[in-house]
Amino acid sequence: MISWRYHVVSLVAVVLAFGLGILAGTSVISEGLVKEIERNYSEALQQRDVARADAAFAERFIQSLQPTLRDDALLGEGGVVITLSGVDGPSQRAAQELEAAGVEVLATLSLTRSLAETETQENASALESILGLPAADPEDLREAIAGALAARLAEGVLPGDDDVLGRLLEEGFVTADRDLDAAGLLGIGGAGQLVVIAAGGAEPAGFPTPEALLLPLTDRLVQLGVPTTAAGPSEDDYGFVTAVRGASEIPDCSLVTVDDLDLEGVGGITMVMGIDRFLADDDPLFLPGADYGVRGDSMMIVAGADEPPQSCRT
Repeated sequence: MISWRYHVVSLVAVVLAFGLGILAGTSVISEGLVKEIERNYSEALQQRDVARADAAFAERFIQSLQPTLRDDALLGEGGVVITLSGVDGPSQRAAQELEAAGVEVLATLSLTRSLAETETQENASALESILGLPAADPEDLREAIAGALAARLAEGVLPGDDDVLGRLLEEGFVTADRDLDAAGLLGIGGAGQLVVIAAGGAEPAGFPTPEALLLPLTDRLVQLGVPTTAAGPSEDDYGFVTAVRGASEIPDCSLVTVDDLDLEGVGGITMVMGIDRFLADDDPLFLPGADYGVRGDSMMIVAGADEPPQSCRT
């Protein structure tokens, strides 16, 4: 909000200066009007300077809180970040904030568009082979993909077992931010590992919606008891976090959602505090998840700001 205030005031100052230059060059302008415009221009500059000072103070204040509220708050935890290629901007921020909190981020996995575009015969045939399924319609195939990936992340894989994640990586349906050999794949998934699904921003034309893959994957992870977080930016035309919050099949407070991950300092602190609270779960009467951020459908800005609503009661 401070950032917008700064930009608006700066714009007003520029417009006033432009108008003053035009009016001062005419012969029909009164001296009183010129002085009024000059006074308004001076006030606009002063407001701009105040906004700049406010923004700088807020940034310094937030940065001073990071060592206490974020750094090493999740020390000893491990997990993965998942995103969808094409709306993967928030994934890098998510990984950075998790690592600052002490989480061992084992990999950032990007699900490709091909994984969601099961109407294409070539994609469908390859995925049916990987999943060991007979011919399936596109929607059933996407559901099967979400279920198989969620189970793989929830349970892990044993040496020698057929690894669906490994097959998806080999076939190019999933990419990773690092080379994952057999040992690396064995470390991904299993009880207690965190999963943060981070996606959002501008929606590319003709792009698969969250309902095509990310939403059912989130639903399956929650059903399997995986500590799950859905995160996105404050300006999000793609709408992943909004879709998760509005999904009737995902119970309120069964996961952490964050809609302001991109806000410098604030978003990372919010996500880490929300996950920490989720893992602590010291109130047996309520589910430990919550909706955090700045949009109207958020429960609270940061963890602990408000009591959980009745919809979170177990």
